[in-house]
Amino acid sequence: MEFDLFKNQVRFKIALELIDVEEGLSILQLNKLLKEVSQATLYRHVNSMVEDDLLKVVGINRSGKVEEKLYALNTQAYKVSQEDWQSATYSERIRFITYYFMYILQNYKNYHERSVEEQTQDQSTFSLVKLNLTDESFNEFQSELSSLMEKYYHAQEPEEGTERAVSLVIIP
Repeated sequence: MEFDLFKNQVRFKIALELIDVEEGLSILQLNKLLKEVSQATLYRHVNSMVEDDLLKVVGINRSGKVEEKLYALNTQAYKVSQEDWQSATYSERIRFITYYFMYILQNYKNYHERSVEEQTQDQSTFSLVKLNLTDESFNEFQSELSSLMEKYYHAQEPEEGTERAVSLVIIP
């Protein structure tokens, strides 16, 4: 079982900072965000993450004679089509799931930081429910849930609407 990003807290923190940052960040930018991690440690872990195909170089910042690589997550690892999911090995599925949960964690981190900054009450929720369903009831449940998600996904909300992340994991 491969939990590449969870094996090391520094790598996990690097990955969290890079979620949804398609333009990438340099080591210096990461160092400002991860003040508790030395620059040398960041270089070592970022290089290892590139070797492990968890990160990729997406650009170069030039300042005079100095060049800084910009690193981003290898998003292919957490954006997966149904076809890719079906053909994935167990280890590849674990990697997909790891990125999925990292994405959720980063969304919560951003939300929490905004809540603290704006001094608003945290309204996030989560739950775990184990349902005892027949296959037929389970298929009906999934169909109804899918319809509900589609309804709100395609709804035309006013410009002042707020983006909200809704995450579901179903393990049949």
